[in-house]
Amino acid sequence: MKSFMLFWLLIVLALCSNRVCDGRTKRALCIESERLALLQFKHDLIDGANRLASWNTANIGCCRWYGIVCDNFTGHVQELHLRGPDPELEEVSIQMLAGKINPSLLSLKQLKYLDLSCNDFEATRIPSFFGSFQNLEYLNLSMSQFYGPVPYQLGNLSMLVALDLREGRWLGNVRIKSLDWLSGLPLLQHLDMSGYDLRSVSNWLQVINTLPSLVELHLSSCHLSQIPYRLSEVKFTSLTILDLSYNIFDSLMPGWIFTLNKLVSLDLSSCFLHGPSPGNAGGFHNMTDLKFLLVPENDFMNSFLVLRGLLSLTGLVSLDISTCNISTSILGGLQNMTSLVSIDLARNQIVETFPNSFGNLCNLIYIEIRDNYISGSISEIINSFSECKSPKLEHLGFSTNGFSGSIPYRLGKLQNLVTLDLAFNHISGTLPDSLGRLSFLRKLILNVNSISGLIPDSLGNLTSLEWLEISFNNFNGTLPESVGQLGKLTYLSVHHNSLTGVLTEDHFTNLTSLKTLWADANMLTLELSVDNWVPPFQLDILRIGSWNLGPNFPSWLQSQRNLMNLDIANAGISDIVPSWFWISFSDILFLNVSHNNIRGMLIGNLSILVPEAVVDLSDNQFEGPLPGTFNEVDILLLDVSNNNLSGSLEMFLCPSLKKDRQLKVLDLANNNLSGIIPDCWTNWQALSVVNFENNGLSGELPQSVGSLSSLQSLDIRNNKLFGKLPASLLNLKSLQIIDLAENEFTGSIPLLIDGEETKLKLVSLRSNKLEGEIPDELCRLTSIQILDLAHNNLSGTLPTCFHNFSLMSGRQNSSEIVLYDLPFQVQVLGSASLVTKGREFEYSTILYLVTTLDLSGNKFSGPIPKELVGLLGLRWLNLSGNHLTGRIPEAIGNMALLESLDLSVNQLDGRIPWSMSRLTKLSWLSISCNKLTGEIPTSTQLQSFNESSFMANTLCGPPLAEVCNKKKVSNRGSGEVNGDGVDWGFIISILVGFIIAFWAVVAPLIANKVWRSAYFYFLYKVWFKIRITYRKCFFNMPPN
Repeated sequence: MKSFMLFWLLIVLALCSNRVCDGRTKRALCIESERLALLQFKHDLIDGANRLASWNTANIGCCRWYGIVCDNFTGHVQELHLRGPDPELEEVSIQMLAGKINPSLLSLKQLKYLDLSCNDFEATRIPSFFGSFQNLEYLNLSMSQFYGPVPYQLGNLSMLVALDLREGRWLGNVRIKSLDWLSGLPLLQHLDMSGYDLRSVSNWLQVINTLPSLVELHLSSCHLSQIPYRLSEVKFTSLTILDLSYNIFDSLMPGWIFTLNKLVSLDLSSCFLHGPSPGNAGGFHNMTDLKFLLVPENDFMNSFLVLRGLLSLTGLVSLDISTCNISTSILGGLQNMTSLVSIDLARNQIVETFPNSFGNLCNLIYIEIRDNYISGSISEIINSFSECKSPKLEHLGFSTNGFSGSIPYRLGKLQNLVTLDLAFNHISGTLPDSLGRLSFLRKLILNVNSISGLIPDSLGNLTSLEWLEISFNNFNGTLPESVGQLGKLTYLSVHHNSLTGVLTEDHFTNLTSLKTLWADANMLTLELSVDNWVPPFQLDILRIGSWNLGPNFPSWLQSQRNLMNLDIANAGISDIVPSWFWISFSDILFLNVSHNNIRGMLIGNLSILVPEAVVDLSDNQFEGPLPGTFNEVDILLLDVSNNNLSGSLEMFLCPSLKKDRQLKVLDLANNNLSGIIPDCWTNWQALSVVNFENNGLSGELPQSVGSLSSLQSLDIRNNKLFGKLPASLLNLKSLQIIDLAENEFTGSIPLLIDGEETKLKLVSLRSNKLEGEIPDELCRLTSIQILDLAHNNLSGTLPTCFHNFSLMSGRQNSSEIVLYDLPFQVQVLGSASLVTKGREFEYSTILYLVTTLDLSGNKFSGPIPKELVGLLGLRWLNLSGNHLTGRIPEAIGNMALLESLDLSVNQLDGRIPWSMSRLTKLSWLSISCNKLTGEIPTSTQLQSFNESSFMANTLCGPPLAEVCNKKKVSNRGSGEVNGDGVDWGFIISILVGFIIAFWAVVAPLIANKVWRSAYFYFLYKVWFKIRITYRKCFFNMPPN
């Protein structure tokens, strides 16, 4: 029996062997008609990389051609694999097939598999004849730049199992009007149409619901805006992958998604879905197979029911719920998901302490929780992660939270780390030497913390490091020479630390990949052993302001041919700009050489700059006129302030070529410019900031200044301008700062608001020749925080409408005055010169904290209105040098923020209000030269001022030497409650005492007759004695 079975087994093996061999023979050949069809197909293709070299007439065995798979028995071509290279790779275009799709492919009757993905059939439509491949099961045309609508003939491919049409280049530009053809594909399991514009297909979900075999669905970035949250019956229940990402539904989260209990992957990124729809379970409780959950930028996740269901997904591998507005504590529940490999909770509002038990997630590779309110000890957290036997963690992103403590030595155990981002926290201590063990680390980001000490030499061991950012810390010492060994480093940022010492060529030896060197705001010195040093790098960004590079201009800069951002401000350079400088950096977008001692003229130099450049040449010794060639390029910022420029503005502001200019910021302050301000402003509509202060400009302010509709700051302080202020200033609706002080303007205060909402925060017209009263319209400047009208000829009474100043009254909070945001982290802040406490100060970064009202040196009369002392947010008040009368309002003591008060040289009378003793922040006071009387109130603050603050009044008490006469000056306390100085408490006590004494005498006389008789007898005797005495003194006196 065994022999019989062995005999038949040998027969079967022989037949199979013969069939296989026969098949191999046939495989070497192919169907002639199909071979010719393939050659015709190749003829219309463009094959730059010669990928189809084996497709030739000499090679008759087409089944062995590149990309061809034939049936081993029939020889028919069944599969065509012509996928191109990955589009994300560099230099791939030459490897892509291009050209046209020849219809000869229709000869491939048995074709089951067609892959033309990742090629370049640019502007070619998907051939409609593809719908004739009756046996086709797999069709992949993705990422091949096909253009136009999908042919409905594809609906004839009844055997199709997989269809991939996703687009990249034409993302969202190919609009589809109907998907009804999909209903002809009953066997379809995999569908990807990502990138097509399906906004017109309102029934897309109903069509998808006709595909009962569907396992995988990708409709990412399809401009879908409608998603029904109810389906009467879900027919694609076998779905395991659902990708609807990057469609802005902005609607309720559909409940039918939660019924897909076979889902393994769900991607709803950036769909803006809100809380679960009514009547649905609204949770993940039944989706136990889910491994990948990607739902960032969806508010529906901020639901207790949804989050509770999420925590039941113990098999979850990847979780992204970033930017979901989550405010619920969630980290404690995630610590039990031991399968997690990736977690992204960034940009939420989670307020929670990071659990150290997270270190039990030893499969974790990626964790990102930036931009939350999560706290904890960074030392304990890193130590817990390092307790895994073989830590897999590659990405640790904890930036912009509340972590504290120091980075522990055990950081070195996380040897797979690729990215460590702890920026914007409260981390202190020093960097451990063990940092050098992280040989795979590519990004180290620790900026904006409080880390101190030396930068460890072991940093040089991070041979994979590409990005190093440790700016805004407290590092001291010098930059270690070992940094020069980081050959892959492209970005080095150490600015705003306390680094000192000397750097040499050795610090940059192997930095051949470096593109950004940002190290300004340190006290480093670059000393080179040779004058012709050529750095090993070609930088795009070089910011080394505050380094000592001088006194000569650094010649090695000439080797940097790609610079777009150069900052060598405050570098000790005392030299003339070399001729090569402007030519070498003609493509530069940011140039800062300010705060040096650079000399020379500017004629023609900046005409070679590219548009939208930011140029800061301030605080140098440039001289000569401002050349007209400057305006040939539309730069964004030009700052030539604090130099020795001379001449007029006409060449610059009035070019012969009339066109709209794009300049945003023009600062020519503190030069020697002269002549008039020309009337040529209509072409400068983009200007936001104009500063001409401290020059010698004369003439009138031209009307065309009012055409600068974007202007936010106008500063022409301390020039020689005269005439009336133009009415066109009323058109400057965006204006926040106007400073025309210290000129010779005449007339009345111009209208700066016409009933619309104003943005004005600073108005300074001091030291001019303005006259008349303060217009009522000025009280509508609700956002004003600095109003300076001092030293003019203004008259009338002080307005009673000051309570409209919302910011001065404390009803509105102040904010930083940012006039313009420029590229490269440049902010143009509001600035002003203000007189306070008897001195002039320049304010910029803290200007928004200042609130001042200065009306001194005018001819105002009448009393101080009570509304003025209601400005509870005011810090400086100066009403000196006027003709104000009456008493100081008692309510002045409520101005708790007041730091400077000057009421001197007026005609104020009465007593100093005792409430002034409550002004505890007062550091400057002058009420001298008035008609004040009485005792100076007692307080630590008031007695700290010297006698000059109170002189030329009739006052007494400390700090004055004159002692108060207690018989004439009562020692009053808190009983003074009104503003006229009358002590009502004292008067009332006198009246009460008089009444009691009166009735103490009169009442017994009325009640007792004996007392009454005795009392009248006593009065009679007294009267009798007075008469006798009078006669003796006046009638019996001897003659004179």
